[in-house]
Amino acid sequence: MKNVLLVNPWIYDFSAYDFGIRPVGLLRIGEFLRRKGAKVNLVDCMEGCSRHKDEDGFSKIKKEKIEKPEILKNIERPYFRYGISIQIFLEKISAFSEIDEIYVTSGMTYWYPGAHLAIRLLKERFNKTPITLGGIYATICHKHACSTSNADIVWKGSFLDKECFYQSGFYPAYDLLVDKDILPIQLTTGCPFRCTYCASRMFGAKFEMKDPVNLFEEVMYYNRVFGTKSFVFYDDALLYRSAEGIKRFLRIVIASGMQFTFHTPNGLHARFIDEELAELFKKTNFRDLRISLETSDEGVQQFTGGKVNNNDLKLALRNLKESGFTKKDLGVYILMGASYIDMENTMDDIIFINSLSAKAILASYSLIPGTLDYKVLVKNKIIKDGIDPLWHNKTIFSELLMPAYIRKAREIRRFTSNLNNS
Repeated sequence: MKNVLLVNPWIYDFSAYDFGIRPVGLLRIGEFLRRKGAKVNLVDCMEGCSRHKDEDGFSKIKKEKIEKPEILKNIERPYFRYGISIQIFLEKISAFSEIDEIYVTSGMTYWYPGAHLAIRLLKERFNKTPITLGGIYATICHKHACSTSNADIVWKGSFLDKECFYQSGFYPAYDLLVDKDILPIQLTTGCPFRCTYCASRMFGAKFEMKDPVNLFEEVMYYNRVFGTKSFVFYDDALLYRSAEGIKRFLRIVIASGMQFTFHTPNGLHARFIDEELAELFKKTNFRDLRISLETSDEGVQQFTGGKVNNNDLKLALRNLKESGFTKKDLGVYILMGASYIDMENTMDDIIFINSLSAKAILASYSLIPGTLDYKVLVKNKIIKDGIDPLWHNKTIFSELLMPAYIRKAREIRRFTSNLNNS
């Protein structure tokens, strides 16, 4: 029997928050390997690192202030490693006498120092064991990962066939997690839209959906085995083809009489929130709904992909409020810091959202290689192709392009907070 180790590494960032983050892809691989006869173990650098959970179970993450990498030395803000201490990590991996294969996942491209550190420490402990690095960073920045991570294999894209996603009874190995109060679920993969700033298509060009009955069975399994009652949807296009997908799933939940809580931190497509869907959201206890707009500038809306317009948002919010949702339940994402969105226009966006009795949720712009935005910036020689992934960071990328960004961003954040609380 093979002895396999899965590793979810640290987050390296200026800020981080746990909105139900779990290494879902890694745990799917774990289940796949377990069904092949392997003994699967997990070292999760986020385990037990929640701080001050809010009423929904989300929280800040334990952190340690660390020295900034050389290229970030001039950034005037503290830099942190989020997760367990290095000492605890070493103790955890030292508990294994022999490991045959190691799989390390990676999150945001600019979190790569965490994956690199994990691989270095694992190599020191298991110098003959092959290490495979996968995940978002490994896929989007494949060349960088191949040349700098020291992993034996750098996997690009999905490790498993799509059949695993559809297969009834094939669930991520969530039993390896300590905290199962909130778990991610997924009804769909891919996205039919092609927004200029989004990398969704790099992980699956085709939009696909599993049987809503299978998803309900999955939710019931987690509730029965782990006692989980709160779930996070991390779909990129959860509401697309809603009649055969999310609406059907929610009707099954209602018919079952079960009481769950659902969250949507990824952002929902306003265009698809009709009266029926709004009612279903309310009846099935959706909390703190997040809706995507990015900007109220209709020209920029079309330029970036045309997935939503202002009228779509107005109708969606009207339907949600008529179903019983109030301002505290309704957050609308506004993109801040993109080169094609003037900071003054961002102020107008916030005022627009407030006029609709919803909260503006500021989403700092993050550069992603392979997107149209990235290609345009490279073509216009605003950035160099192959820029260090640390500069993709949503906290600092806009500072690289706009020196006055920090002061203006702080002003906008204060303004947003005041309006949201009014």
